[in-house]
Amino acid sequence: MRKILFISLIVLFISSCNLLSTREAEKPDTQRSDFKIATTPHQLFQNLQDAFRERIPRNYEVCFVDQSFLEKKFVFIPSAGSTLKYNVLVDWTIEDEKQYFNNLISKATKNAFIILSLTNEISSTQGDSAQYTFDYKITVPTEDESIPHDFEGSAQFNINLDANNQWVITRWQDIKKEGLPSWSELKGIFFIL
Repeated sequence: MRKILFISLIVLFISSCNLLSTREAEKPDTQRSDFKIATTPHQLFQNLQDAFRERIPRNYEVCFVDQSFLEKKFVFIPSAGSTLKYNVLVDWTIEDEKQYFNNLISKATKNAFIILSLTNEISSTQGDSAQYTFDYKITVPTEDESIPHDFEGSAQFNINLDANNQWVITRWQDIKKEGLPSWSELKGIFFIL
């Protein structure tokens, strides 16, 4: 009788649970990212470029000053003439920066790279602050033919080390190239979309 009860329990146990079956693998819940802590100015600007390519808003946001870790207010100086078209650029904030970037990645063609290219670097570092100037080109793949696909100009970034010993952007001046839409215009277009 004990033997029958024991065998019955084993059969019941094996048939009621899937101990010996394999389960389907779970998909990762996070995107793959090349993000690295910006312990050098070079890494900060690499993170900025990667945030566009990878379309990860959080990686974009951490490129900018957080007043919890550095008592500096973010300042954006738009390119000449862009505020006439996009009034929102006049008092541009970190929150505006986040909104435009989120809109940009949601409106750009899916599965296509948004490319930020930074070239012709000129830099000057003094302790915990530095100034970097780049020529930039941003390529935005969109289905909307009314939106330009290429934005070009120069950008001057003031960067600082924060309390976490990470480089962050504190001031940004956009400089328009004649006849081409600028980064400021990119921000204005995608802020209102």
